[in-house]
Amino acid sequence: MSDSPRLPAVVLFVVAGCAVLVGGGLTAAVLADDRPMPVAARSGQPSPTARPETTREVGRPLCVVGSWVVVEEVANIKFYSDQPALPMTSAGTTYEFRPDGTGSARLDGVVVRGTFQGNELRVVGRGGYEFTWSATDKVLTYHGRTRSDATWTFYDQRGELSTQPVQANPAQNEVDDYTCQATRLVESNSGGYRAAMSRTALFGVYG
Repeated sequence: MSDSPRLPAVVLFVVAGCAVLVGGGLTAAVLADDRPMPVAARSGQPSPTARPETTREVGRPLCVVGSWVVVEEVANIKFYSDQPALPMTSAGTTYEFRPDGTGSARLDGVVVRGTFQGNELRVVGRGGYEFTWSATDKVLTYHGRTRSDATWTFYDQRGELSTQPVQANPAQNEVDDYTCQATRLVESNSGGYRAAMSRTALFGVYG
């Protein structure tokens, strides 16, 4: 999930997996002898009845469910308001994807690094946020950022420039491509964002 900082406004990140289980119809058969039976006499016997079909809530890919740490992340970040977005790299953000479609991210100690005109740029993360998500086998959707106390602090060669909050955004709806194996999750999108994550044992082990 792209949770990339930008200055002056931080713009945070990065669908729905469907597994529909249908209950089969069950028909009760009534046995009778071969003699004709008047309608009135048959009225007391149960009629064949089909059980109505039912569906269950959409499931989420088990490979995604669990906890992950970013080992390599690249994103285009708007660091200076009067300059184009710059490619910057980071690692260390942790994610938790729960099977009920909720999740959380922690930014504590994460440092996003880049350069501009030969000078080092840094963006330091603190805090975390909650989100909702769903996925197919190829696409991961972040439906909303439901709560946040996270911040990004911007630094260049002059020192600290600004601290920006990561705002809650219930209507976020970010859609990313992803691939998932037992211990590796790779997420990307057309905006130049790419993150490789490694599974941890902090929450669930699936897939």
